[in-house]
Amino acid sequence: MASTTSPKDERISLLTSMGFESIQVEQALQICGGNVERALECLISSDGYLGGWGGTAPATTNSSITNHQSQLSLVQSDISQYSNALGRSACTAIALTLAYDCSRQLLSNVSPESVFDSKFLSKSINDGIKLYSELSTTNNNSSSSSGVEHSSVEELLAACSGRDNVIFSSLKLLPNSPRQGVLSNSSNHHHMGLEMLLAQCQMDSSESTYIAVIITKPPETVLVILPTQRATKTTTNTNVKFILIDSHPRPQQLAPYFPRGSYALFHPTLSSLVSSLKEIFPMTELGDGVPELMQMMYNSFDIYPFQLSRG
Repeated sequence: MASTTSPKDERISLLTSMGFESIQVEQALQICGGNVERALECLISSDGYLGGWGGTAPATTNSSITNHQSQLSLVQSDISQYSNALGRSACTAIALTLAYDCSRQLLSNVSPESVFDSKFLSKSINDGIKLYSELSTTNNNSSSSSGVEHSSVEELLAACSGRDNVIFSSLKLLPNSPRQGVLSNSSNHHHMGLEMLLAQCQMDSSESTYIAVIITKPPETVLVILPTQRATKTTTNTNVKFILIDSHPRPQQLAPYFPRGSYALFHPTLSSLVSSLKEIFPMTELGDGVPELMQMMYNSFDIYPFQLSRG
């Protein structure tokens, strides 16, 4: 006798069997286009509270916030990717747009604080959403079924390759990229940890100023701007900035700022930048019964270091 259980019901049953509430599971599946793996990532990374997608996140009780926050400065916009109905899944397209915009602005030896303001953020967010919307429309009008929702950086670059678009063609990945790392509660100096991988990007760049690094931990993508090794040697410490640029609101994170729109958060050191990133992308403990390989898979992230081609 044929089963009467639909594929959707099977996906819901699988995720609820892991301890998530059915209403959370249904919302995550809707957000992730029915993809079980991405829905699970979404549920785990948000601890079941999908506040970034319109729900209400719980009040934070994180006691690990350190004094590094007092050394930071924030620029934020009133809008985020969620201000536009088309922007819900546009964070990777926005990050690519920001990577180009930031790299172009920082080609000359200017202070980052003179470049990034609320107007700059708002324009880049809207341009990224427009690009995402155009790619979605193109895909819907074609025979392709891959879509662009929650697409990887590679998928978006491929989707743009046939378009009359010189922007992304001028963004060049550093050699041996993308690079994969694993979130951990141990020292940042682990060879696959955030700090070591970002430091390696600084050393590998031939630029004299800054490089743009996209960090993807499904279902979210953010951008960081790093001074290259050459820049740190030729610029005074007070002028060197490590910048986190995020199209997501973080009303329960990054105290005392709790950004409610897109933002650029300026850090004096790489370590302080990594501290902020760990608030956004905390390591997920899946329990003693979960194999180590699966633990690593759910705590993995990808980084895409770009520099602007001068050719």
